Amino acid sequence: MKRILVLFAVFFLSGCASGKLDYIKPSNHSGNTNIKLIDRPRDLVWNSSVPELGKKFFVINNLDKSSGLINISYSGDPEQYVDCGTISSYVKNARGERTYNFPASSSLQTYEMLDGINLFSIQRKMSLEGRINVIFQELTPDKTQVTVNTKYILTKQGTAIHAGDGARGDFSDTISFGTGNGASFPINNQAQSTECIPTGNLEKSILSLIK
Repeated sequence: MKRILVLFAVFFLSGCASGKLDYIKPSNHSGNTNIKLIDRPRDLVWNSSVPELGKKFFVINNLDKSSGLINISYSGDPEQYVDCGTISSYVKNARGERTYNFPASSSLQTYEMLDGINLFSIQRKMSLEGRINVIFQELTPDKTQVTVNTKYILTKQGTAIHAGDGARGDFSDTISFGTGNGASFPINNQAQSTECIPTGNLEKSILSLIK
């Protein structure tokens, strides 16, 4: 009897079901810049920048004034700093129609997906670790060039739960890429690969603190 009830539940939830999963690739952010020119001596720019960087949500890991290098890090929500395109999932079954649209770099998302006749609830997380080098270069005694280079480490993880029997499957993948570049997560069971590129906002937010 228990098995019959489980089979009935599976049929009810996924019988006569239809669905579609669409993915739109990220926009082009090639116009972003990671360089800033300042008409001030390097020492003055350096001295004013260190306390400003320390006030924000960045962690200062290393300072080397002689080489003009500050190493900082960011850890948290990736959505503002990484564009991974947009995911759209449409599901229709005995319970009705549902549509889910969200940025693929969203830090936390729950949605449904139909794989053949199998309906799954997906609990998905995305996190970013940014390792950032800020380089201060003296071009002339009164002109300084500041360059921001970031290594993005992006982790996607979550759980897929079968709507019929509650079976669970976990997934976890990590990719990395640098400023001006991008990378793709492995192809999933829908033969889709999520592409991710920087928005440039992380570099911009750092350069805005340096004057």
